[in-house]
Amino acid sequence: MRPRSRRLRLGLCCVAPAPGGNSYWQTLTIRGFTTTSVSGYGMSQTYRNGLMQPFVMNPSTANVQSIEVVKGPGAVLYGRVEPGGFVDMLIKRPLETPYYSIEEKVGSWGRTRTTVDATGPLTADKTWLYRLTGEYLHAGSFVDYVTSQNGFGGLTLAYRPDERLKVNLDLEYTDLYGPDNAANFPAIGNRPANIPISRYLEDPTVTVNNPNHYMRRFVGFDWDYKLDETWTLVNRFSYANTRYLSSGEFFNCVYDPPYPTGCAGASAVGDGVNSLIVGHNNLRSISTSLDLKGKLDTGFLHHEMMFGTDHVSSASSNNAYYVFNSQPFWSGWPQFNIYNPYYAGYGTSGQLKAGSGFALIKNQEWQGLYAQDLVSFYEDRIHLLLGGRYDWASATSSTQFSSSALVDNAFDLANFKAAHINDHAFSPRIGLVIQPLPWLSFYGNYTESFSLNNGLNSVTYAPLGPQKAVQWEGGVKMELFDKRLSATFAYYDIKKTNVAQKSVVAPSGVYDLLDAESKGVEMDLIGHVDDNWSIIANYAHTQARVTKGEAFNPADPLDLAKEAPVAGHRLPGVPDNMGAVWIKYDADGALRGLSAGAGVQRVGAAQGDPANSFQMPAYTIINAMLGYRFAIGPTHVTAQINVDNIANETYFYGATSFTNRFSMTPGTPRNVLGSLRVEF
Repeated sequence: MRPRSRRLRLGLCCVAPAPGGNSYWQTLTIRGFTTTSVSGYGMSQTYRNGLMQPFVMNPSTANVQSIEVVKGPGAVLYGRVEPGGFVDMLIKRPLETPYYSIEEKVGSWGRTRTTVDATGPLTADKTWLYRLTGEYLHAGSFVDYVTSQNGFGGLTLAYRPDERLKVNLDLEYTDLYGPDNAANFPAIGNRPANIPISRYLEDPTVTVNNPNHYMRRFVGFDWDYKLDETWTLVNRFSYANTRYLSSGEFFNCVYDPPYPTGCAGASAVGDGVNSLIVGHNNLRSISTSLDLKGKLDTGFLHHEMMFGTDHVSSASSNNAYYVFNSQPFWSGWPQFNIYNPYYAGYGTSGQLKAGSGFALIKNQEWQGLYAQDLVSFYEDRIHLLLGGRYDWASATSSTQFSSSALVDNAFDLANFKAAHINDHAFSPRIGLVIQPLPWLSFYGNYTESFSLNNGLNSVTYAPLGPQKAVQWEGGVKMELFDKRLSATFAYYDIKKTNVAQKSVVAPSGVYDLLDAESKGVEMDLIGHVDDNWSIIANYAHTQARVTKGEAFNPADPLDLAKEAPVAGHRLPGVPDNMGAVWIKYDADGALRGLSAGAGVQRVGAAQGDPANSFQMPAYTIINAMLGYRFAIGPTHVTAQINVDNIANETYFYGATSFTNRFSMTPGTPRNVLGSLRVEF
């Protein structure tokens, strides 16, 4: 049994991408808050079959059955999650009936993607089953010089000796390769710079010749055993070992007076200092949980209960150095200007020299105990949810900096500065559902969450306080047209304390803390109007603002603290309004197999940085698809074409508490994707 939090299909409304300085790590904004730790502990909020997966980069969907957004108070059973919600990727499982498919997709900018899927029994009695999935992607980009290739392979073995025991073993390997394409599109004035979104703002002779390389090895298993007709024991485990080699440039500043960007000596608007950072990262994580769930009756009360424990640990080591290769103003070298970029060619001239460097070792562990009881009574019309979890968390951070050029990237490990954090907390949860009519339900819930992801003050090495959040939510749900169509209206109010951010008054990386609140309404409509027409529609109005922030001197426009968030500032990257609708038609009769769909998404304007010094304009995206599925004997063929961003709208995203005036990401312009899938 999982919490009765609302699960929604990903991709339309109320969920927005927010890379926050890197175009690869999976970060989303849900209900005003991002899903990834911003303190450097690497604890992402991507889940796989209910288990947290730290350090996930650009995950393949070749072996994914569905992607779900769990919104609301899911922390009781899922552990350390952001209060707004999280993303859960549900993996395909082996089938007893043999099934095979191969699909080829081709699209704009030379994109090609090949996926294969094969499953069936390994033994005649179907005790052993398998599923093999694979993907190869070669993708160009609308951004100049950017081409990537991704490879993925996955194998699942299933053991089904009887009706009581089910075991799955998963093996995966991911290999991503391509030049850096960090989120570094700058703002000029109060809007994104008026330059082509195709412009590459790094030096391709460096990044193309020294591409990023991400290699992830994964092993996991899960099993469930029915103790009797009412009680089941479930265990899940995953281990991932990742190596990530990176080399990418980022802006230290882009000259844009009167905003304080630190571009001393710049002579023209758009002049920038672009620095290279080279890193070698080793990342490891373990996630596991053990649940006992069952049902029992006590008088007129029916109980659905769960007791469980979980563990998450992660370790990362990073050895990196900076190369100040892009024309400091005081050096007399040619300057980089976003309007007239000059690619200095350091990657081919041998002028790259290591500057200051750093090495980081970070470890984090979580242990949790949780319990939940869903009590139903009054003819199953009233449901009371009582639950809670207790977490013990610890984190260790060790850092060494070198102010001079490094020799063979070597550091004296004995001189590491280290700090250790321990904390614990109890997080309660209570919910109530009243169902006066079979098709109508009213609900409300209260939950608290705890998150040790703030890290350390990078000067004093004092631990920063743990993040905590409180959420109230209430709403109504209706099931219409014989439950073919469901509609939900929700109101929520989330208060979060000790949100970490980079300090602008101490740009070396000292963290400041702020408090924030996100409250709003959401409306969702999903299902079938009749046998031919289906609809997915969403709308969200969100007010996400700082309630306690930094002070600044408004009389001094060059005061660095002007860039700090203050009480009343909107959280960056969170539009006040966003909505979407997707309508699909599936034909029958003589045209059976033909499908057509169209949708529109509207995203309101959002603040681009914590200081609210510029805005990312509102935008509207129109998408459409046309597909046809037909049979050739026992084989089924599906041909489909998708056209996204039909109006070729220019838009931007990517603002988080850690972004600044030169770390946006442009959205993808009009693009076409055709696919052909053969199933047999």
